[in-house]
Amino acid sequence: MKLMNKTKKILIVTHQYTPHLSPRTTRWESIVNELLSLGHEVKIVTGTQQNDLNQDNNIIYVGNKSSNNLVNNLRDKSNNLVDTSKLKKIYYRSLKRIYRFIVKTFSWPDYSMFWLLSIIKNKKKLNIDYDIMITVSLPFSSHIAGYIINKKKKKEWIMDIGDPFTLKKDAPENNKYLYGFLNKYYENKFYSIASKILFTHKESLDFHKEYFKIDSSKIFVANPISKFDNQIFNKSLNYDYFSKPIKFGYFGIFTKGVRSPSNFLESIKDIGDLELFWYVNDDSREQIESSNLMISNSHFKSIVPREEAIHLMADSVHCLISIGNMNTNQLPSKVIEYLSTGKPVIHFAEVANDPVNLIAENFDNLFILTKEENIEEFFLNLKKYFKNIDSFNKELFIENYTASSVIKILDLT
Repeated sequence: MKLMNKTKKILIVTHQYTPHLSPRTTRWESIVNELLSLGHEVKIVTGTQQNDLNQDNNIIYVGNKSSNNLVNNLRDKSNNLVDTSKLKKIYYRSLKRIYRFIVKTFSWPDYSMFWLLSIIKNKKKLNIDYDIMITVSLPFSSHIAGYIINKKKKKEWIMDIGDPFTLKKDAPENNKYLYGFLNKYYENKFYSIASKILFTHKESLDFHKEYFKIDSSKIFVANPISKFDNQIFNKSLNYDYFSKPIKFGYFGIFTKGVRSPSNFLESIKDIGDLELFWYVNDDSREQIESSNLMISNSHFKSIVPREEAIHLMADSVHCLISIGNMNTNQLPSKVIEYLSTGKPVIHFAEVANDPVNLIAENFDNLFILTKEENIEEFFLNLKKYFKNIDSFNKELFIENYTASSVIKILDLT
């Protein structure tokens, strides 16, 4: 039984939280549930507006509801244009591009600039009692919000870093020509104050450590996480892997300059008896179609909620597709979500030292594909794995890629 004097009051500051869907919200919802199960008191300050189904007294929403609704509606409309008219597509794409231009050109630190104004405005109301504060990016504004809240209290501060901020060369979060110095100044300042800094993979940790000269004693690799569900795993085991055609599934989005489907599609273009199912937004569909490859074999679907996506992964396709980033500083966390199903996962690596290579060393169901690969031999090995589909090491996954693994690093077990 856990001793009560070991429990902590924990404040989590994160602009993104449920019901918003992203890898970071999924990660921290799982961690919060684990912390609560261990007896800790948790409060969350967020810029994500809560809905009627997500009412929780421990979640403190700070923000402007009218402006949030406007931005969220624009994002939702522009991300789900598959079945709408051409005129509406043009209209919402134009609005989205104008919004992106304004945000990328003038906002600091990122798109959530106005949330910080709400934090400053409501600072006196955020007089929360806590022992430890954890701030979560992206966006980087979460760390600034935490700094504002914690400035007088000076309680222990833990930072969980998603994508890079200052070091993000492709698709930067703001106008680096205007704000490059400001970005570096505050990121460096926060790293010097924080007691622990978590990165999702070693390459990102090493890059930040060298650039910002971070004390080695305070930096840790806290892997991307997911839940392991035996029901989903059994669905994966019972799938008919010898049915034809072979079905590949991709769940997520593509970002120009960071992640693109073109080289992957070029690599598999000569493979027959293959169907591709894309659960993507409209911008990502455009990127796929612009390649002019495998279009006749492609089926486009809308992005679906996580729980529905997990079931589709398990019982509707043979393999799950992950496409690597064009740099080593960002790790596509969907690889871990995919792995949790026990399904065969094909990761297309764009760079030689892709961080997913290290994960693949420990899991038989994670296959690395590159443009130099002998595609026939690759698919032969994949078919061999179909015969040994039950070899997935779920114990290793649970130990290293679930919420409990992060809790251990936080020293909150």
